[in-house]
Amino acid sequence: MKFEKTKFGSIVISGKKYKHDVYLHTDGSISKRDKSHSERINGHRELSKWELEKMLANKPEVFFVGMGQSGVLPISNDTEQWLQSTIEENSITLIRKKTPKILNEVNKVLEQGKKISGIFHTTC
Repeated sequence: MKFEKTKFGSIVISGKKYKHDVYLHTDGSISKRDKSHSERINGHRELSKWELEKMLANKPEVFFVGMGQSGVLPISNDTEQWLQSTIEENSITLIRKKTPKILNEVNKVLEQGKKISGIFHTTC
């Protein structure tokens, strides 16, 4: 698997173009991000506790959050606090950056064979 490139509204992974936000699951599968549990903050769908719980359930070693092309994916204070305590409790490394800036790091960690998961926002 290789995270190749991203631009506003899409991401290319192993030659396949996804025209939406995606989840990378610990088993290596990719699925469309479910925003149905995400509230709107300043017109954008937030990173929700529901989806974070789903992505951290299999206890990845490294968890990636691509925060969007400009890095403005919103997250509520309560969800941020929950995320920080959960990654600390489970010794998970969190890497959170603008989506274009995070792809090389994802590829490096994949090459190391670590158990990973992630959420990759493709707009804002």
